[in-house]
Amino acid sequence: MSFLDDLMQQAGGLASVAAKNPQAVAAVVSLLSSRDPSVGGSSGLAGVVDAFTKKGLGGMVSSWISTGPNPPVTASQVTDVLGSDVVKQFAAKAGVSHAEAGPLLASLLPVVIDQLTPKGAVPEGNTLESTLSGLLSELGK
Repeated sequence: MSFLDDLMQQAGGLASVAAKNPQAVAAVVSLLSSRDPSVGGSSGLAGVVDAFTKKGLGGMVSSWISTGPNPPVTASQVTDVLGSDVVKQFAAKAGVSHAEAGPLLASLLPVVIDQLTPKGAVPEGNTLESTLSGLLSELGK
């Protein structure tokens, strides 16, 4: 089973959203990649984890990384943590409105981060980037 298949199974109801809008998943990949500065700059997954930690939500993002359950995050929390500019960049890359971007990002982020960290730890830079590149290949991006 591919990474994308795993992601779609975990996302449940989001599978249809991602199937209709693979660019949304590609936009999340851009956010989590340190090699693609188009969404959020080049801080990648480490920067996202740091941003959540600085806003007092380190436990939440740590749970997405761990092997346990993934608590949900709200669109307003995502916007507060990442900033409105990053959400706008995500919206543009995902091809959705700014109003749709926050909820979509809030739905996808825990699932994608969980899938990227199957052993309960953030993979080394090259391993993470290779996984992200593989996901983009599966999406045809």
